[in-house]
Amino acid sequence: MKFLSRVVWSEGMYLGPQHFQIQNRYFEDSVRFAIEQTWFEPWGLSSYELDGSAIENGRVSLISAHGIFEDGLVFDSTAGCDPLPAERNIRDVFLPSAESLMVALAVPRWQERQQNCALNGNPENSRYRASERHIRDLNTGADGKPVKLCEKNIQIITQDEIGDDLLTIPLARIRRNGAGGFMYDPAFVPPCTKLTASRRLMDFLGQFIEIFEEKRKALMLPRKSGGFQAGLSQLEISNFWFLHAINDALAVLKHLHASKRGHPEELFRELSRVAGALCTFNLESDPNTLPLYDHRNLEYCFGALGQHIREHLEILVPSNTVNITIQPTPPNFYFGDVTDQRCFGRSRWIIGIGSSTGEAEVLTKAPYLVKVCSGLFVSELVRRAMPGLTLVHLPVPPSAISPRVDLQYFSISKSGPCWDHICDTRRVGIYIPNELPDAAVELRVVLES
Repeated sequence: MKFLSRVVWSEGMYLGPQHFQIQNRYFEDSVRFAIEQTWFEPWGLSSYELDGSAIENGRVSLISAHGIFEDGLVFDSTAGCDPLPAERNIRDVFLPSAESLMVALAVPRWQERQQNCALNGNPENSRYRASERHIRDLNTGADGKPVKLCEKNIQIITQDEIGDDLLTIPLARIRRNGAGGFMYDPAFVPPCTKLTASRRLMDFLGQFIEIFEEKRKALMLPRKSGGFQAGLSQLEISNFWFLHAINDALAVLKHLHASKRGHPEELFRELSRVAGALCTFNLESDPNTLPLYDHRNLEYCFGALGQHIREHLEILVPSNTVNITIQPTPPNFYFGDVTDQRCFGRSRWIIGIGSSTGEAEVLTKAPYLVKVCSGLFVSELVRRAMPGLTLVHLPVPPSAISPRVDLQYFSISKSGPCWDHICDTRRVGIYIPNELPDAAVELRVVLES
């Protein structure tokens, strides 16, 4: 409940502590009301640092913390304004069968008809505890007097201790480290008011700036001029709009990365706009399926949005190309169904192959070690050490394909028993040996008119 009514001050009135208390409530709630009308989800951590060595022994300990709870209660240990909450031992509450444990910062809610400040130093369920400090006169710098101040009763609690009487800010997710100890999950993103509060979010933003830069450079390569010309192909027009969507977002993302003061919702809004624009290039994509912003679950909403963008940055497929979906089957096989009859007519089959060993290794080894045949017979080729369809490296992929910078492209021959069996079974199989580890593969068919 907010208190937004002023106190009526008049000459000769009786003054009690309630007058000054409610005066403070009025100013605090007025500021909070104004912030809520201006910002979306204006609560969370502004900065924090967890003790990485203490958690190895099962102790959750904060080195610093700065932020604001949902009802507007601010805290700041970085400037010495507030003491840090006591560390929390989680060994006894982390069940052996549990994969993870969530911990949070918590403070009791404001109670209208109950005690909110523990005067005896024992806070129990009170929002504050009285703490006496020696305060000097601001004018003279002398004449110090003991003054009781409300010290915030902030605690570190586990997920099972969260109740309706507490306000919480999720702080960290804890996992076992495999050596009998514990570790903080680096993928977790707490609710925060600044991007810089989460290294994960800043890395996420930096990665997308790099991805957009690489994609922009790849799309700029085939351009000979800066404007539209008569006779542009359908692919070139698609490339222009694709490039527009990327360039439009790139400047804003760079600003957010440089300023370091943006709210996570600002980054999410900009990436959502890009994600929606990219749905234009995939008839099967629906912008209504994009995740919504969830301040308490930033890890999920940013992860799902990022995955959507990454996938759609690779699907600029014009009408004269067919993408054959390839499913990996451990340890070294990949299979895909050819459902489009046009793939067996006048067409070029192009395979893109990438590996963590680097470009040179792919260029030299792929034509001799990678085997392409029907899904039924590719394993037999490997067992008998027989070749599959011939692969010929393409220094420049066909213009109908939007190339990935991490792949090398090869043309697949369409003759011989392997090709005949692919046509009969409508299923293709690919074998990539261990000599090309961490393989990435895509299969495209360029249709010829």
